[in-house]
Amino acid sequence: MKFTLAQLRKFNMPYSYSEDLDLSKDLNGFEDIKSSSLCHVDYIIKERGDETYLVEFKYQIDLVLEDSVSLEEIPYKIKDESSELYTTDKENSDATIIEGITLDTYEAVLTEVLSSKPMSITNHQFEDDSADYEEEEEDKINPAFANLKDLLK
Repeated sequence: MKFTLAQLRKFNMPYSYSEDLDLSKDLNGFEDIKSSSLCHVDYIIKERGDETYLVEFKYQIDLVLEDSVSLEEIPYKIKDESSELYTTDKENSDATIIEGITLDTYEAVLTEVLSSKPMSITNHQFEDDSADYEEEEEDKINPAFANLKDLLK
């Protein structure tokens, strides 16, 4: 979403807006992301002072990720929400600074999608050998303590 500060001043707040973002050119740089759908985003913009805006957004995107073990494709859906504070006040360290005259949420949405994506994903089933390990541990008795075992009976 890109709005100039002049446009934002004309809106009745809170202002709602929806769009579909194509994040694929930036997501394709990640080797485990095979493809992505358009990212649907619903925004609510709220004024929080002089040229300061709180942007709350809900986003949804379908990714196809690579299985970290078998390298097969796994569909993965992300549906989440976030918020970001934007301002022209360069002294405000808690907000994203609006550079120039345009409030642009593209980077915030992209960052949220990447933060919501798992580091790795797999459908591979591993065998549980923990029971075998526990039995082996019980069978191994330190010879120095072998005589103490009889005292506990």
